[in-house]
Amino acid sequence: MLRYHLEVTRKLSALWWSACILLSAADTVQIRTTDGRVVEADAKVRAVKVGGREILLVRIASIHSATPASDAEKARIDADLAAVQGADRRARDLAVEELTAIGLPVMAPLLKVYKDTDQHEPRPLYRLFERIIPSNADGFDRSQSLIRLTSGQVLRGALPASGEIGGVAWTQMRALAVRQKRVSRAAMQAHSLRHSTQIEYLDTGVSLTASSRVEIGARGFARLSWDADGWASDPNGLTKPGSPAYKSNLWDGQPFGVLVGRMGAGGDVFFVGKQLSKAGLAAGRLMLAVNDNRHWQNNLGTYTATLTATDAYDWGAAQ
Repeated sequence: MLRYHLEVTRKLSALWWSACILLSAADTVQIRTTDGRVVEADAKVRAVKVGGREILLVRIASIHSATPASDAEKARIDADLAAVQGADRRARDLAVEELTAIGLPVMAPLLKVYKDTDQHEPRPLYRLFERIIPSNADGFDRSQSLIRLTSGQVLRGALPASGEIGGVAWTQMRALAVRQKRVSRAAMQAHSLRHSTQIEYLDTGVSLTASSRVEIGARGFARLSWDADGWASDPNGLTKPGSPAYKSNLWDGQPFGVLVGRMGAGGDVFFVGKQLSKAGLAAGRLMLAVNDNRHWQNNLGTYTATLTATDAYDWGAAQ
């Protein structure tokens, strides 16, 4: 009997310590406010009440508020939606990034912008909708906020009408992510046309910090010129020019067909290839793409990538 009680005590003690570790790991949050500021702070709460249900912070990956857009956000949404439809690639990428960060208030104006044409893919405007709200979280009531749990479950409901988190009032919060010891992505699909560097990057939904280490593995085969095998490659890209007409296997400093990454829409492009293990990348949202020039229309094939990042924020599924 004594041995039984000692074993029960040991297990309860282990569970208590595990809970303490989990709680301490979830202390830090990254918050985007309705005026566009990004704040990283101690959450100073252990749980969040959503629609009358209390959820421990350690179970939360991210929260996305559906409260009406502020005047500043309305102005940014209008300007950014125009930029996404414009010809300036850098302005378009920055606009997509900002609209994704604003999130749910973009839904209604974005839906009004869409026209009934056949030109859906690979236009970034069309892809923007699921960057803002994945289909498994969409619903008839657009006024409900979105809560993503670390288990993968998605909830919709009302956020607190008063109080604060991380020193920011709930009424001033647009989105929040809880810092995770480890964030993983399995089988992300970087398509050689849709996620060509000439179109847009695959947003991994993972935001790195200064202390993050990222591990990426990629496999697959991409064709950059239909049946011309000289223009086909694995995620490491071409090792020699694809045809005699080209003197180099590089475009913008990287091999044609290579899987590349960047931190945010304005970040420098870096080599990922089949395998990347790296610390010290700039803090920000990690994005991936297949490197190509402006003749991207004849691309076929997909690279499948896995990702693990430490001390990072999980903002959503790869899109």
